[in-house]
Amino acid sequence: MDLKTILNFRPKNKEALENIKDLTFVIQKFVKENILFQFLIENMSQTLNIPKSIIEKRSNQIIIKSYNIEKQKFIFKNSFLNFSKDFLIILSITLFLILSFFIKKKKVIKKFDLICDGLSSNTDINRHKLLSKNFHSTLLLSNKKVDINNENTRILFTKSEFLNLASIDLSFKRRLYLILISFKIFLKSISYGFNFLSIFKVIIYDFIKYKKIYSQYSAKYYFNYKFYDTNPLQNYLFKEAGGIKTSCFQKSLCMLPLSCFVYSDIFFSLGEEQGKICNDLGGEIKLFKPVGSFFIESTWLKQKKDLEKIPDIDVLIIGMNVPWQYSTAAEDFKNSYYNKFIPWIKKISEDFPDKKIFYKHHSNFIGDTKEKNLLSQTNVKIIVNDDSINSTYAWAFKSKINLSFGSTMILELNGNGKEAFFIDPDGLNHQWFHGIKNLEKYRIQNYESLKEVVENCNIEKNNFSSQNNSFLCLKSDNTSKVIAEILKEAKI
Repeated sequence: MDLKTILNFRPKNKEALENIKDLTFVIQKFVKENILFQFLIENMSQTLNIPKSIIEKRSNQIIIKSYNIEKQKFIFKNSFLNFSKDFLIILSITLFLILSFFIKKKKVIKKFDLICDGLSSNTDINRHKLLSKNFHSTLLLSNKKVDINNENTRILFTKSEFLNLASIDLSFKRRLYLILISFKIFLKSISYGFNFLSIFKVIIYDFIKYKKIYSQYSAKYYFNYKFYDTNPLQNYLFKEAGGIKTSCFQKSLCMLPLSCFVYSDIFFSLGEEQGKICNDLGGEIKLFKPVGSFFIESTWLKQKKDLEKIPDIDVLIIGMNVPWQYSTAAEDFKNSYYNKFIPWIKKISEDFPDKKIFYKHHSNFIGDTKEKNLLSQTNVKIIVNDDSINSTYAWAFKSKINLSFGSTMILELNGNGKEAFFIDPDGLNHQWFHGIKNLEKYRIQNYESLKEVVENCNIEKNNFSSQNNSFLCLKSDNTSKVIAEILKEAKI
């Protein structure tokens, strides 16, 4: 496949699933069949002593992030200025790698039972404490400085550790070759007008980051709570250092654009059958295990409740980050959200002027001016900040009825004793719900059904049975314990 094929790729279908399948196919085909790219991958494979297939898989993940779903095309930064910037970054890293070879180092590997990756806040730390209690020792990898007070758990701030390369287990010869291949990639990028550097820059960074970590630390099990953030290069280096199993958790709905190129031994899902779409979209997962919600367990079920900080609520609309490129895999999305969903919320506020209606966004909401303007002349109160330690879960459990266009909380609530509904105008929201069985009765597809649900909302429904909602989300009282047991016992 030549470079023009991927640069000129445009989806041919209107249906989201087919669009995303075509996208993953063309990326895999490009990585496997472009002669120049294969030549560079082979060189990198030999230099890093990493199987070519691992570099190909990581390349798939990097390239898909260059695809702008809203504009429906790849956005590669193919200017000489960008080539030069990326080359200087790679050159700086590799030169430092050479110099660090002469620093004396101690080859002492500290062993843990579990390594957890991708943490970035104290909330993440608290959530993972429940999981770490099930192991003798745990190492948490965080990209931000956070606090911890747990005797069997250690935290490693990965950004500050990155430049501490003295302990990395890599020969001088390979370090030198890495500089040489970086020059080669730079020259090929200029010659062919395609920024291969932007791909290999990430691969080199990943290699150094995880090679350094696993030169100092090893563990039996690896856990990443963001299924869309798996890394086959990390997985390989983890196992090379003695790791047994890698795993990831279904943090959110398996939206089609988020579910591409997921690589893991075990996929811990909210409910039965979920996540399997990942293997149809270029991923490789060996085992799917439903365990419930890692989030509702730590933030609500096993957290003290401070509902007194939450106002009385009749109708809660649970928000999400809509102005986000991954939400637009199909043309129907914006029409459904802005032209139907938001107007329905506005009309509900008009039809039920006495109802206390809140639109609760999560604390990481990036803002949406269009949404705000559409709801400005209504009695709907938009809330972002969390006063409660239970976050949006406190709002949901205090509300008589919970609604959302696409929040994962709808699944979590239905599996844990609180009825909730997706609002899905005309039933077009396929990109969000693919593979979730028994969801139909929780998808409101027309305004009259929505009105009926709001009309009949009653606080007594808090006790509705979630017994038959195993396809949505398993009961989550002991999700962390179940994850630990599966990691220790599952045969891959």
